[in-house]
Amino acid sequence: MNFIEKKIALFDFDGTLVAGHPWLGIAKHNLKTKKNLLPTFCYIMSHLAAAPFWKAGLISTEKYYQSWGKGLAQLLRGTDIKKAKEIFNWLADGHLLPTLKKNVFERLKKHQEDGYLIILTSGSFQDLIEVFSSRLNIDFALGTELEIVKNRFSGRIIPPLCFGQEKVEKVKKFLSGNGLKINFQESFAYSDSFFDLPLLELVGHPIAVEPDKKLLRIARNKGWSII
Repeated sequence: MNFIEKKIALFDFDGTLVAGHPWLGIAKHNLKTKKNLLPTFCYIMSHLAAAPFWKAGLISTEKYYQSWGKGLAQLLRGTDIKKAKEIFNWLADGHLLPTLKKNVFERLKKHQEDGYLIILTSGSFQDLIEVFSSRLNIDFALGTELEIVKNRFSGRIIPPLCFGQEKVEKVKKFLSGNGLKINFQESFAYSDSFFDLPLLELVGHPIAVEPDKKLLRIARNKGWSII
């Protein structure tokens, strides 16, 4: 069977397409509704307590960021699926969409007009970025899956965290599983983070969006486009 090659545009989520952060939105929601206050407090305080060790180089930046991503599931511990959907809708509409980066969104719309498949990929919750993607007519959303036990979120993720090389593996597995043959050389990827280097190197047109220092240096050295 002959497959028609398609072109994709991969977009990282928080920090790239939106300026808002899901963890902060969930924390605000929990404080406002007085739900899951203890897990929220423990999540924030434990990571703030680890910050000095990270800054001193005793904890790698990769492990520090991964702990934020994996621990975020604690903020929904015990929440039933129906209530979680309400939270995700609130997060998408009230917390994240207002922080949409217009210049990056214009790129996304142009890719849509040009017939690219748009994939939003993030370490954030799969359920959340699916809701967000539906607002912008994004084709596919790939994030971190949450464990559900007896119709409630357990407070744990289903490994792996959609981060770094694992994000790329998830994209490849998804494309292969859906029989999509991709022209990667003519495809685009957008990210603000050095840890998305594997994602950016997957395509012929990597774009660094308000990049961190490491990614900025690499982008300049490689002659990549920088927003």
